[in-house]
Amino acid sequence: MTDHRPALHVRHVSAIGAGGIESGYVIENVSLGCEAGTWTALAGPAAADRTGVLRCAAGLDPVTAGEVRRAEGLRLAHIGLLPVTEQLATVGTLASVLDRLPSGGGELLGEAVHRLGLWEERDTPVRELTEGRQRAAAVAVALADAPGVLLADGLTGGLPPAGAAAILDLLRDLVDRRGLCVLASAVGLAELERADTVVLLAGGRVVETRVMR
Repeated sequence: MTDHRPALHVRHVSAIGAGGIESGYVIENVSLGCEAGTWTALAGPAAADRTGVLRCAAGLDPVTAGEVRRAEGLRLAHIGLLPVTEQLATVGTLASVLDRLPSGGGELLGEAVHRLGLWEERDTPVRELTEGRQRAAAVAVALADAPGVLLADGLTGGLPPAGAAAILDLLRDLVDRRGLCVLASAVGLAELERADTVVLLAGGRVVETRVMR
């Protein structure tokens, strides 16, 4: 379903995160492009490098050089770039989110809630869900507005295999069926297997880009 129009471009971006090289991140001259209907995985030895690229792409951190370009009218969402409690701070229950969406606008959220096994807990305050269920709820809420690009960090960290697979399979299906563009950090084989392209980072730089599909 790829239409070969870049949804998101990171062009020669350099940035220094809070704490700099000691406790934050430093990325240098990073360039990558993500098209609609594709999944790009960020891999490499330093988690901070991956997170830094994602935070700059999301507009959460300023860049010191280069630019981030998004397609006109693009709706962007992110998962894992803020603490889950902060991301869900304004969400009472998943049912309340469904209720306040425009008529017909909750289709994607409803699908995510069902597929992530959250339907029976839709009336439970998200703050009362287990940590793993809160992570799944954050994924569902991020999809509520049918974004064109989803930026994700630590998608499956700490989740049991079944819960991790449910999230990854849902997003891969949305890439193929709805043309969602996913740019996500990858910490294991499961994330790499879902990707169309893998961008390897080392020392804050892109050292290899590999097409997987």
